[in-house]
Amino acid sequence: MTAQAVPASVAGAAKAFRLPAANSAAWPLLAIGLLLIMQLSMVFTRAVNWDEFWFYYHVADFERGTLAQPLQSLHVRLFAWLPGLPGSGVEKIQTARVVMLACEVVTLFAIYTLARRFVQRPAAVLATLLYLSAGYVLQHGFSFRTDPMANAALMSALAILGRARLNLLPLAAFALLIAVAGMITIKTVLYAPAFLGLAWMRWSEDRFSVATALRLVGAAASAVATFLLLYVWHSSDLTTHTEGTAMAASSSSWMFFLGLPPFWQMAVKAALTAPVLSLLVLAAPLTIWKSGLDNAAKWGLFGLWLPVTLPLFYTNSAAYFYVFMLAPVAVSVVVAAQRVVQRYSVLPVTAVLAVLATGAFAMEDRLVIHRQAQVVEAAGAIFTEGVAYFDFDGMISRFDKANDFLTPWGLAQYAQSDRNIYRETMERRAVPVLLANAQELQDVMEGRPSPFSRADAEVLRGNFVPYWGPYYVAGKRVDAMEPVEEEFLVPGTYLVTQGVIAVDGRRYGHGESVEISRGHHTLEGTGTLRWGTDLGMPGTAWDDGPLYVNF
Repeated sequence: MTAQAVPASVAGAAKAFRLPAANSAAWPLLAIGLLLIMQLSMVFTRAVNWDEFWFYYHVADFERGTLAQPLQSLHVRLFAWLPGLPGSGVEKIQTARVVMLACEVVTLFAIYTLARRFVQRPAAVLATLLYLSAGYVLQHGFSFRTDPMANAALMSALAILGRARLNLLPLAAFALLIAVAGMITIKTVLYAPAFLGLAWMRWSEDRFSVATALRLVGAAASAVATFLLLYVWHSSDLTTHTEGTAMAASSSSWMFFLGLPPFWQMAVKAALTAPVLSLLVLAAPLTIWKSGLDNAAKWGLFGLWLPVTLPLFYTNSAAYFYVFMLAPVAVSVVVAAQRVVQRYSVLPVTAVLAVLATGAFAMEDRLVIHRQAQVVEAAGAIFTEGVAYFDFDGMISRFDKANDFLTPWGLAQYAQSDRNIYRETMERRAVPVLLANAQELQDVMEGRPSPFSRADAEVLRGNFVPYWGPYYVAGKRVDAMEPVEEEFLVPGTYLVTQGVIAVDGRRYGHGESVEISRGHHTLEGTGTLRWGTDLGMPGTAWDDGPLYVNF
């Protein structure tokens, strides 16, 4: 039997399905697509971080007309539609994460666009993949916080500065992007070396033209002017401006440090979960200066590289900060990346990055978010109306959070105040609920050492009793055979839920209610007094376990 010629249609189909060359940009593009699909699934399965709850709380605060923070809060206008959607707070944060994922896609495109100024297409796409596949970026690049939005604006502005003609419309867009980013987060100033490096590059390429200098200075001035206009417009609808400006002043004093980085463990993890990018970052300065690029381009790339030094002196360089910091840095390594792919080809480097990112994706704890949803939904089951409450991060957005954000910065501000802030708050207003959704709050309620003052710790333990899961409600446990005097800092209607208790000489049995004013009252008997007569109970038992995942 003689071999027959392969039909032309079959040969054409085989040719059509031929795999891309080993150095093709198609490989990192495919990996980017795969990682974005992974992130889209993580939008709905990754635990909500405390910053995301706080971020959404500000949106709800703006809707209530009680937001008092004009700086770093422009997102409340951009997401003003969010509280009106159906679903729980967790579900609304998941919806917002989809928008943040779109912002990350804009950042990826800006990284590629800017990288193409310096290297060929495969290396530019690989630089984009290097950013996306970094462990912390994969986990936090879509988070509902300032970083994805600020990144999209700042990296787009850098792409304009590095690639566009310095005409009126591009420079106007540049100024607007910088102003918007500044209103979203004051961290925008940390990109200064990247902007200065590219500005020097453009000016140097134009042979230090006066006209170019005037355009660049004008763009910077326009950015500042636009920022001020946005600030005035945005703050005009807020309840007061003093809280936001005071917050900005106190946070700016806390931004920098000398000595051992407070989050050095996270820096180590960032390097270990992005080993290829980390090695390229180390090699980048020498590679840049030994490359055949002109001096102007070298200074531009070096300016983009400098933000990698921020964890050495910037305090708040936790895991999510790497989403912000690594975007310009990913562009700075393109020369080193191009040398790597010239030696090893794009395909094996892409494969390594994809495998490492897939490993990080596979290790995600997908149970915590269900526990978070249980806590948020329990609030609706327990309380028919909104209440003031103490908690960690504003987890129940429809309630009125009566204390500050209990991050390291918030606790540092609390310690520096040298005041019994929780007692002062309870003397001023009724706060009938405490949600122990942080270790610090759990410690104080269970009598362990905590960062709270002695007076505040006594007030919290003495005025709240456990109700369901991490929820505590104002109340007293009474075990007194003789009359004792107790201080009540939460006025209202109390219910005797156990035993028989005498309040100011009058006896109340199980199920009976009593009005108690703020102040000292005489108690006698054995049982429990609990605030509220119409509290509900969630239909499911509390799934005891962590409410957050570690970085």
